[in-house]
Amino acid sequence: MTHWIIKQSHPGDSTNEIIISSSEVKVSRDISTIYDAVSWFEKNALPKFNKGIRRKKLRKSVALKDILNIHNDDGIRDLAQLRRMVEDIKTGSHIFPRGIPNIKLVKTKDEQPLLFDGHHSMLAYMAAGMAYMEELPYMIIFDKAKGYVEDKDIVVFYGKHAEDIEDYDWKEKAINWQAAKERQVCKRVQKNMGQLFCAIKKRMDFA
Repeated sequence: MTHWIIKQSHPGDSTNEIIISSSEVKVSRDISTIYDAVSWFEKNALPKFNKGIRRKKLRKSVALKDILNIHNDDGIRDLAQLRRMVEDIKTGSHIFPRGIPNIKLVKTKDEQPLLFDGHHSMLAYMAAGMAYMEELPYMIIFDKAKGYVEDKDIVVFYGKHAEDIEDYDWKEKAINWQAAKERQVCKRVQKNMGQLFCAIKKRMDFA
């Protein structure tokens, strides 16, 4: 039986501190996708979030620019929201809708973090000057035994188009929910969040 680990991390009160906690979710008939696991966490494990273990930040955390994205720049439409997020972050606020991190990732078979939810949020943190994962709140999910999420579980992020992705080969594909249905799955243009941020900067007044 597959068990997913949901790990949460967010900055602590000290600039050199983070708070981490984790929950274990058993895959079942009712919890069969990553989205189901996140929903289960919101209902059952959220109260434990702020009771996590405090530890010092790592000197070499994962760089935000190296994180894999699932949207191209044409899928990032709400630039006004992005600007508001940047201002909130610069004043010391963090993005915690419903009390959990808006930035959600999975660990792929290649041990790379893939962002499946919260592209606007991560871009806002990058625009506010953040460069590493431990500087922001996030949630990451992976298989307890394998240490990563299978490709067959990643294609769920493409919605109804998942069945059209042959052999679960998602790596060269992006999703744009703003496009017409027949054009929602498209070729991946920006290969990581660094490239996506550079593309977004051209449309905004970020330094």
